[in-house]
Amino acid sequence: MKKTLLLCCALALWTVLPAQVYRASLGEDGAVLTTKVSEKGNQPAKATLFNQLPGWPKKIAAHPNFKNMRGATIADINNDGVNEILVASYNTLYAFKADGSLLWSKQLTGAAIYPPTVADINLDGQLEIAQATGGSPANGRIYLMDKNGNNLPGWPLNFSSHWILCSPVMADVNGDDTLEIIFNERVYPQGKLHIRKIDGSSLNGNWPVTIDATPSVTPSVGDIDDDGNKEIILCSYNDVLAFGLDGVLKPGFPVLNPNTTFSYQSPLLVDLDGNGKLNIVGSTIGDVPEFYALNFDGTSHAGWPVPIPDASWTYCPPAVADLNQNGNYSIFFTRPINDTVMPMLYGFDKDANTLNNFPKSARGGDEGIVTIADVDNDGQYEIVTGSNLCDGGFGFIHAFKMNGSGEAAGFPLRPQGFSYMNGADLADVNNDGMLELVSLSYDQTFSTTDSAIVNVYALNVPCTASTVLFGTYKGSNSRDGLITATTPPPPAYTINGTLTYPNAVHTPLAGVVLTLKNAGGANVATATTDISGNYTFANIPDGNYTIASASSKPWGGVSASDVLLYRKHIASISQLTGIFLASGDVNASGDVTAADVLLIKKRIAIIISSFPTGDWLFNPTPVSVNGNNVQMNFNGIIYGDANASYNPL
Repeated sequence: MKKTLLLCCALALWTVLPAQVYRASLGEDGAVLTTKVSEKGNQPAKATLFNQLPGWPKKIAAHPNFKNMRGATIADINNDGVNEILVASYNTLYAFKADGSLLWSKQLTGAAIYPPTVADINLDGQLEIAQATGGSPANGRIYLMDKNGNNLPGWPLNFSSHWILCSPVMADVNGDDTLEIIFNERVYPQGKLHIRKIDGSSLNGNWPVTIDATPSVTPSVGDIDDDGNKEIILCSYNDVLAFGLDGVLKPGFPVLNPNTTFSYQSPLLVDLDGNGKLNIVGSTIGDVPEFYALNFDGTSHAGWPVPIPDASWTYCPPAVADLNQNGNYSIFFTRPINDTVMPMLYGFDKDANTLNNFPKSARGGDEGIVTIADVDNDGQYEIVTGSNLCDGGFGFIHAFKMNGSGEAAGFPLRPQGFSYMNGADLADVNNDGMLELVSLSYDQTFSTTDSAIVNVYALNVPCTASTVLFGTYKGSNSRDGLITATTPPPPAYTINGTLTYPNAVHTPLAGVVLTLKNAGGANVATATTDISGNYTFANIPDGNYTIASASSKPWGGVSASDVLLYRKHIASISQLTGIFLASGDVNASGDVTAADVLLIKKRIAIIISSFPTGDWLFNPTPVSVNGNNVQMNFNGIIYGDANASYNPL
């Protein structure tokens, strides 16, 4: 039985008539195959509300047959506070900066299809990167690299060039505070499952274990039976397997259904019932394909499995999230359909009851990753999918509203080329506090000139700790597939106000850098005043804070008139108060004295060029956030400017 999908493509991608419709399928070796089914598409690309970030999109070389699947990886691999985007395509791993410039690239042996895995393996504060390759003829390797793309000692590993057809998994399987690397070795008719240490050696003498069929998914890792020991979950082509660290199958496994088989649908692990035991959630292909949820002992969870409508084969990995952060998980799957609007996105509760306003319908269906985020900042989560269609030379990225009102404004996005088997990764890529969407698409002309395309859309909405619930393949860059309860972030508030010069017209002070510090003196957030002197610190939890200010505007505006005012104050002829008085304490003694007056006179005469205090004085008061937003306006003044005559513009 062979699975087929509908795809469209334009003349720019194919040497055929414009907007022809193609049916695509995955061959037995994982290559993307196509068959023309129509001479005319029906949905041209439309303008999007969202621009891509400056420097994007990027085109990189793609394999003629084996195209990317499961998206990209977003991680701050060099600890500079800004994420990088890692993409493996053809025989190269790329690390792009947020501005689209290339941080580094690494030549690989074999064809890379799955996204890289990123985590801090040895807890030294530095991220490591794992990448698998394969191809036909087989030329597979498994790489482990440092943050700069350099191979770690003992890597890459080569198992007779067998294909490593998965994303490697990083997980601490034995509790030694060092992550292991878990992956499958794709061999017919019997494959192998490996657990390797950071030096490339096997975990122990029990590994690798031999699988009685070809491994077909990225493994998952978790303590499914709550006995204090991790298990490795894998699907071969024929069954679901759960191994203990001794390499022995757990009771109840393998789970075999003669009417279903597995390919590419990597399972997730989640405690659906809150009893400490993990369920295994996934989908299948075969004569009677289904969405399934298993208990820790291999039995089906109540209500499951659910037959896939129309017996559709699907390669979709599921997405699982606690949408309301109340311990109740929702489970999402997609399926492929023809080039008509039909149900393709399915949502269920833990007992397989269909969620309100589901299923969602769109042309073509999808089998890429499903991600979950509040992409329009309306306080509700959207379910984000790719598409199996390429119409008029452009694919689709959908964002379905949970309330049944269709898609979020500006969706679907229309990346160039095919997005088949990919989808969207969601994160704040450039550390600007805003949400970005990264999608992979590609040309498919079966030639060495094919390109993969990295798209980075600015969604123009804030990105906080709660904005993205399930943002990448298998839910995390470690790819371990373990979904755990999330603690709701504490309530967060805003501190804002206006910074002005204390003259009669309250001239705004623009370009002043403000740093919010907590009670312990640690930096919490930064902001820069705008042309109107306004500033905002967002997402600030309850607590006590101070604001440090810094301006690069030059010193000036101080004259003999200011000196006279300070002298009159010292002589008690007339009194200065507040920031006007404090501006005279240029030697930081805590009082205004004749010594300060002398320093001011010397600076007017250009005998000295600076004060011990610096040039600028700001007077923000301590800020207490306690369940409400806070507004605080304050002033900045040049030291020595008692009459506030300086023009800061």
